[in-house]
Amino acid sequence: MNSTTRGKQVSGWSGRSRGLALALISAALLSACGDSPEQMLASAKAYLSKNDSSAAAIQLKNALQEDGNLAEARFLLGRINLEQGDVPGAVKELQRAFELGYAKTEVVPLLARARIRAGEFDRVLSDFGSLELDDPAAQGTLLGAVADAHFGKANVSESIRIYQQALVLRADDADAGIGLARARIFNNDPVGAEEAVRAVIAHSPDNGNAFATLSDALQVQGKQEEALKALEEALRLRPDNAAYHYTLISQLFRSNRYDDGVERFEAMKKVAPNHPSTRYLQAFIDVRAGRLTEARDGLMGVLKQAPDFLPAQLLAGTVLLRLNDQAQGRSYLNSVLSRAPGQLMARTQLIGSHLSSGEAPRALELLQPLLEAPTNDARILGLAGQVFLANGDFAKAEDFLQRAAKAAPEDPQARLRLGAARLAGGDAEGAFADFESASEMDDTAIQADLALVAAYLRRGEADKALEAQAQLERKQPQNPLVYNLRGGVMLAKQDVPAARAAFEKALSLNPDFLSAALNLARLDIGERKVEEALARVRAIADRNEKNAEARLSLAELQLATGAASADVLATLERAEAAAPGTLPPALAIIQHHLRNREFPKALAAAQKLGSAYPNDVRAVEALARAQLAASDTQQGIASLNKLAALRPQSAAPLIMLADVHRGAKDNAAAEQALRKALALRPDAIDVQQRLAGLLLERGDSAGALKIARNVQQQHAESAAGHVLEAEIEAAGSRWAEAVSAYRRAIERKAGGDVAARLHSMLVRADRKGEADRFAADWLRQQPKDLAMRGYLAERALAEARYADAADGFGAMNEASPNNPLVLNNLAWAANQLKDPKALGYAEQALSFAPDNPAILDTLGVIQIERGQADKGLANIQRAVSLAPELAELRLSLARSYAKLERKDDARKELDTLMPKLQDGTPLHKQATELLKSL
Repeated sequence: MNSTTRGKQVSGWSGRSRGLALALISAALLSACGDSPEQMLASAKAYLSKNDSSAAAIQLKNALQEDGNLAEARFLLGRINLEQGDVPGAVKELQRAFELGYAKTEVVPLLARARIRAGEFDRVLSDFGSLELDDPAAQGTLLGAVADAHFGKANVSESIRIYQQALVLRADDADAGIGLARARIFNNDPVGAEEAVRAVIAHSPDNGNAFATLSDALQVQGKQEEALKALEEALRLRPDNAAYHYTLISQLFRSNRYDDGVERFEAMKKVAPNHPSTRYLQAFIDVRAGRLTEARDGLMGVLKQAPDFLPAQLLAGTVLLRLNDQAQGRSYLNSVLSRAPGQLMARTQLIGSHLSSGEAPRALELLQPLLEAPTNDARILGLAGQVFLANGDFAKAEDFLQRAAKAAPEDPQARLRLGAARLAGGDAEGAFADFESASEMDDTAIQADLALVAAYLRRGEADKALEAQAQLERKQPQNPLVYNLRGGVMLAKQDVPAARAAFEKALSLNPDFLSAALNLARLDIGERKVEEALARVRAIADRNEKNAEARLSLAELQLATGAASADVLATLERAEAAAPGTLPPALAIIQHHLRNREFPKALAAAQKLGSAYPNDVRAVEALARAQLAASDTQQGIASLNKLAALRPQSAAPLIMLADVHRGAKDNAAAEQALRKALALRPDAIDVQQRLAGLLLERGDSAGALKIARNVQQQHAESAAGHVLEAEIEAAGSRWAEAVSAYRRAIERKAGGDVAARLHSMLVRADRKGEADRFAADWLRQQPKDLAMRGYLAERALAEARYADAADGFGAMNEASPNNPLVLNNLAWAANQLKDPKALGYAEQALSFAPDNPAILDTLGVIQIERGQADKGLANIQRAVSLAPELAELRLSLARSYAKLERKDDARKELDTLMPKLQDGTPLHKQATELLKSL
């Protein structure tokens, strides 16, 4: 290269590039000449005076290599780093300058700002929250940063107060003014926000951020056009700002000005072609155009570049579900919900995904937060109806589907809405006619048909439900949900072969439709084909290792069929491996440890989940339960308080909190929590029942009765208030008053459990003849009521009327076969009657509940009496090992040892048992008599 060429190349450099090159040359020459750090610092200041920050930064770094304790060099380098967006570098250098004693009025405001940008809100508050600087302007800037920290921690009222203090000290502080405006927007004061940000624009008309904030304030007020104009002004001032482009285009899309948005997008691509927001918007446009594969590929690039970009995660989840990549799509949507639990689109799409795969319980779990606050959103109501229908809750399904139809005025199904109104008014026949008309009018949508099927099933009219279901098959013959629903209808008709055929049809359409597989598995279990049942669900899980839901369902089946705890845990761990970092498997593992009383393991798992999802209500609730199970009551209460803060419109956390306080004998705190819950749900029956119980416990029966009467007024057609009144009267031994209240509850369609309590009250009131006549009449009118039969049978068992007990439990077994507890009681009563079938009943009970201590004890006692001493003793010993604190079981073991002439073993069991028994109790008396007989 000749000298002429070289001269042209140098003269062609831009001012900034030329300064940078000269700085590099200068640095080398100065180093060679041995310039001092102070001289390099002076050179850096000279570059700064010419607005050449990059050259200045090089000189400052050179100076600090020679002398790392140059406080001013640290400060200037930190300031440059902050201006250039190097937040970690800014924090590092400004903190060092502060430590080296650089002037606080200079370094502290910038250091606080740098820490705010780094998200270190707690550090700003702890280090600078109470610091006062001598210079008013510097103090104003510092207060603005402290207010930012409060705002970052959602302490909105405090942030507003401090922003206002900052602006008193420094009225032209644009950052504080914009911060005040944003805090007021968050505080639902958009008018005040607009006032604050217009004040900033008055003294800083070239501040693009101010116009962007003004746009937000106007948007909240519904001033759409003005908001767009403010954003356009922000872009005029900062045409290279990708965030402004993104916000403007998003608002145009939301305003249905799609073509205008696309036109603006072309301008954005020119200034920020590789920005994550640009690539995200391209994917959004691809989705609108149906280019799902291109959208997916683009979103994967966005998420590789910006893994935590929430809109990209949401859109990626949506696209992947539409491409039938359910596992990966759910993973992204779950990630969105973990950070933004209120994100409606993510939640509804997840619910729909689980419904489409037949995973009804998981869909119901995800639905619950949407139902905590009253809603008139037809989409949510309709989705809720489908979820409850898939879970077999036909009453709630019918209710939500009717409300959905009524809430959608744009819905052309006028007949369906009319049917909902008529049904609410009590005109059932007219309502059904309208539902049928709506179904005929709409030949594609299935909401009317679903409402019709649910309504007929609720009324017990299975044949009509089947006719309505046939309409669904005609409309959507390839939808597995339709045939799964048919299977449910056939079960209601007690036609098991037809139900099995319908579930098989659903699986033929979608071999991975989990709900149908689970329904078939339950039928298999009913026929004692346990391995076939497990194999069905295991096959779905094995076909796709990422199908965590299938593994979770398999674990539930294993648990129900008595699999070893280790096998259940292994399945849950495979579910967790299939969907690492997601909530359902982790929650299931915590529940598994709690169920097995492995409290330290449950707590460790819950703490890990709580750290990963600190603001997810399910994770926080699981942590609270684990802490309480591990007897860490104070931490459990703290977690429940956090849960209440995360769900401010829900009474459920407050009810849990009240229960914990009451268990800890802190009735005052329990009452406080219940009254807070009642403020949220003034007509909540469960809250008022608990509150009445507290008042009754402290002797305030009048206050408790007042609550019961309040419930009666709020729920005039419900039995609940009268049941509550009866229980209050019974607690005061006012049997006649309790009987009257229970009768009023029965008049309001109370069930068998209330009927049983009425019988008990009549007996206590010395009206046994009336009690027996009532029970006989009740069973004649309600022959399938197991609650009353169970109560009468258990009463007969306690009174040693074994023939009556056997008849009662026998009738229950015919009405509800394969219930292990019914079989256990039937076995005990039959054994007392020397019925040879007793052993078979007990063995059958154990086959359905292999780890139930009471059933093991019953079987063991019968086996010993039938000459199977070794088997019987082994079963009773196992029962004691499963429930070592149950005194009845240990006494039974001692009796068995005595019966087998193993008196030393019997004494050993009694020595363990006696200290735990209270003098004068029946168990203490029985144990004492047994000990004397040895």
